[in-house]
Amino acid sequence: MKNRYPNTHIFQIFYSPQTRAMLDPGFEPLDNSRNERPDWREYWPIRHFLLENPLIDGDYYGFLSPAFGRKTGLSAAAVLAFAQSQGGGADVLLFSPFYDQIAFFLNQWEQGAMTHRGATVFERSLALVAPEFNIYRTVSSSRDSVFCNYFLAKAEFWREWFARAERIFECAEQGASELAEDLNKAVHYGPQTAPAKVFVIERVVGALLATQAHWKVRAYNSMLLPLSGSAISAMRLELCALDALKIAYQAEPREPYLEAFFQLRARFAASTPKRESESHPQAPR
Repeated sequence: MKNRYPNTHIFQIFYSPQTRAMLDPGFEPLDNSRNERPDWREYWPIRHFLLENPLIDGDYYGFLSPAFGRKTGLSAAAVLAFAQSQGGGADVLLFSPFYDQIAFFLNQWEQGAMTHRGATVFERSLALVAPEFNIYRTVSSSRDSVFCNYFLAKAEFWREWFARAERIFECAEQGASELAEDLNKAVHYGPQTAPAKVFVIERVVGALLATQAHWKVRAYNSMLLPLSGSAISAMRLELCALDALKIAYQAEPREPYLEAFFQLRARFAASTPKRESESHPQAPR
């Protein structure tokens, strides 16, 4: 008996008539118009869906924000075509914009800590999410990084993801520790602010992919998608070199690859003029 091709259930979240008008008709709308907990952003409706609906083993699921089309330039048809082209062989499919942020930083957790004005909440949250992930040593690249929770995954991965994300949720909701206080504290992203827990949750997928080697991952070419608009976005060739060094290190962890990455990054950063409003590249959101 042949294995069936996995069905794909892609939901796009909306909060209001305005955000509903932003949805791609090729995705299934997910109503969060009550928006009971805006402090959790997309995690609140994702959480309710996962609590209330049994997932079908082997099927793909995705939960996208209403800004998905604007941030990635991808249509539902393009997402489905990429998913179908994998023949069901991948557990997780990534659709990440902001290649500059992926390539320039060692991993997304370092990116969070450096970009959100030195917030240590990212490093400390890893003790709940993936203790074996070292924010200053674990290498992630365009092959296994994703921003904004723009990914599809089979039910099995979502269960693992949800279990780890709930650790952050419970810590923040209980409010009984310094970490909980920092998770609920606002951090800057560009001219705006949002609770740190929102950005921590968005990095759970990257932590799992970096520390659980059994997941099969395929990433849409993020070099074809929009950049973040930060100062480093202009460093096209340099970003490719940084990402290539990280990919090489992932394939064969030789220290010279990592040393070259840090040295080149420092050189590129020193030669890149910073805008008045940013001491570090802007955080994508």
